[in-house]
Amino acid sequence: MTRKAVLVLLASLLAGLAFAQAPGTTVPSVIMAPVGNVQVRAGASKDVTLDFRIGSEFHINSHTPKSELLIPTVLKLNASDPVTVADVKYPAGQDVTFPFSPDEKLSVYSGDFSIDTVFKAPANAAAGTYPVTGTLRFQACDHSACYPPKTIPVQFQVTVVKK
Repeated sequence: MTRKAVLVLLASLLAGLAFAQAPGTTVPSVIMAPVGNVQVRAGASKDVTLDFRIGSEFHINSHTPKSELLIPTVLKLNASDPVTVADVKYPAGQDVTFPFSPDEKLSVYSGDFSIDTVFKAPANAAAGTYPVTGTLRFQACDHSACYPPKTIPVQFQVTVVKK
């Protein structure tokens, strides 16, 4: 990233901080769709897709932004024993150019995006329902400024069933 691009990016970040504090401004939002009934057999794994929606005027940095100055989107999950999180797969970001840095493409998510996860239950897992909690941390931007990072809760349940 060029020095000029870094300065422009920092200026837009600072402007975004000031703008985010102004009354009557639009606040970036990301919401998670409800997760349906998740069942995993003892001794098996289960793929679970988590769906998110970004407010229409905004985008968020992908999990792998192209600048170390940008905050990546990160999903952290904690499953209750005996259920474990076996894998988290982020979607590829979309490379987009913005007015504040017209010579560089940034890797972002916009609109709807999904994060694929895999949960496992050991063969000796007791049948029952186990909570999964966590957070999605992201930095939202519009076409002219980036806003302070936000974190939203992620919660659902995984039911272990016997073979």
